[in-house]
Amino acid sequence: MNTPLYDALRALSDKHTARFHMPGHKGAPVFDGWGDAPAVDFTETYETGNLYTGEGPIRLAEREAARYYAAADCHFLTGGSSQGIHALLYAAVPAGGAVLLDRNCHKSAAHACAMLDLRPEFVVPRTVEPYGVPGRIDPDDVAHALDAHPGIRAFLTTSPNYYGVTQDLPALAAVCHARNVLLLVDCAHGAHFPAVGLPAPVACGADGAVMSAHKTLFALGQTALLLSNGKLDGGALREGAALFGTSSPSYLLLASLDRARAALEADDGYRRTAEAVQALKARIARNTPFQMLDGLPLDPCRLTVSTVGTTLTGDGLADRLYDGFGVACEMADARNLVCIVTPADLPENLSRLEAALTAIGRETGAAPLPPPLPPLPAPHRVCTVREALLSPGVSMPLAEAEGAVCARPVTPYPPGVPVLWPGEEITRAHIVFLTSQWYNMIDSVTTMHGTCRT
Repeated sequence: MNTPLYDALRALSDKHTARFHMPGHKGAPVFDGWGDAPAVDFTETYETGNLYTGEGPIRLAEREAARYYAAADCHFLTGGSSQGIHALLYAAVPAGGAVLLDRNCHKSAAHACAMLDLRPEFVVPRTVEPYGVPGRIDPDDVAHALDAHPGIRAFLTTSPNYYGVTQDLPALAAVCHARNVLLLVDCAHGAHFPAVGLPAPVACGADGAVMSAHKTLFALGQTALLLSNGKLDGGALREGAALFGTSSPSYLLLASLDRARAALEADDGYRRTAEAVQALKARIARNTPFQMLDGLPLDPCRLTVSTVGTTLTGDGLADRLYDGFGVACEMADARNLVCIVTPADLPENLSRLEAALTAIGRETGAAPLPPPLPPLPAPHRVCTVREALLSPGVSMPLAEAEGAVCARPVTPYPPGVPVLWPGEEITRAHIVFLTSQWYNMIDSVTTMHGTCRT
């Protein structure tokens, strides 16, 4: 495998130099079970390169990743996709500027808006019934939003989302580029896409994208990739990554990024995984009362099992799987559970999951389909995200919050779309929305102490 960073660190370790530098373990296997992992965990020293200056074997490894993902450039991250979202918005939108956001975006976007004092506008993805999950965004909605707010510099969308739903990125790119707006993609859950024959975001027209290598690849936790097509200033991207990242990035994490990309190219494990997931979906649908999320473009390795039409909730099914069968899922909500599947699950974990769902299904009765989720109440912004999120928050009962200003994002599931963002007024419609349907687990919110100044 072509792993320039890992190979350089391995070669340096083999020199057995006296390491009078960080990290403190000095390459020794100080803890049981760690094997030789510390041996390649270096710092910025001879022959290792520097993550934030773009040099040495780290830069060679980044270029290999850019090649694989059909991007003009790539920056390694050790702070997850959250760091990448911060860096993307730092490079794409001037401080105090406006950005269009997929309302299904990760809370790191709210944090970026607070730190950079950005003004968010939103488009809302359509809800997929009866599953109650966020689906695709209509490109016309994006066009209308951009035309209504001509100062917007970038649009950030999520593709795929937690449930595996992908956006029509070429169509969204066409809408954005016709208005001289950058398309940014949170592809945290899609780092494996090229390995299953799906194009990465930049190949679909995105100007910048972030991918979490630890979510679906074999890389260690916190690792991510920041990709661009060359329109975003590379210096600003690296500056943003340094601003929002640690000044002591782990070389063990960086080396795992290098090896994870090489592993994608080494065999067809992810194609076999996608085939196994599709076959499992068919068997679950045939042999259990549970439904499979279907009917729109999906990540072929994501398994979203729906309990609609049964006496179980998604949360209840997840608890049964864990308590009775030792099967731990990634996420569950009132109607669904989500499993992230990789080649590391083949075949043992999939067989165990199938047997558990089959056994639980035999004891599960039928129930009416839930009613469609009501539409999100229209937001009314009272003050900036920065002022609200950085203010001292006060927790209060939801029933008493009418007229208060939200200080922290309120994000119930389903459908995974924030109902309230910091700086938005809490109205009676929001309270009714949050206490009806599947949202009655939320009984308090964090509001601003005092009044807004803007």
